[in-house]
Amino acid sequence: MSNWLSVIFILIAVWAKSQNISFPKHLSNAVIANLKAHDSLIYYQCHVDTASQQTTLSNGQKIQTAKKKITITEKFVITRKDTTYVCKYYISDVTNYPNKKFPYLTLKEVENWNFVIQKQKHLEKKELLLLAALETKTHDIVHYELNINKSCPNELIIAYQKNKSQHIVEGNYLISELLKF
Repeated sequence: MSNWLSVIFILIAVWAKSQNISFPKHLSNAVIANLKAHDSLIYYQCHVDTASQQTTLSNGQKIQTAKKKITITEKFVITRKDTTYVCKYYISDVTNYPNKKFPYLTLKEVENWNFVIQKQKHLEKKELLLLAALETKTHDIVHYELNINKSCPNELIIAYQKNKSQHIVEGNYLISELLKF
């Protein structure tokens, strides 16, 4: 009898975990809310942060810089596998200037972006809802917002199938923080 209870418990646990994520009406237009099974979506996020860097010279000497503004570009590949979502997190080379790569980038990834995978994880419902909510905190880029010499806005490229769009994030929302990478 206890074996049957164990089997039933396992089936209920698997069924509960494999439930489709339903997005509330106000988030239903987000790209992630409309991701189909066995399909993927890519978010590229470029932002400026303040940090010090350590460089190792060819002779082994290490040089530590003072804190300064640097550009960080991150890539998140989210794949829906039936009813679960997996996110692969990549980061590109840190850029030693407080402006963006994105103004010079096309909306198609090229080799010199140099992304390296860092981590991978399954996304929980809360994280999916946060990503959908993030999409509502963006607006399309106006041409003057690409002037990297005057402003360094938090930018997001959303790539799904053949559709790619570039946005300004209204606020300091970072996907890497939302997903705890």
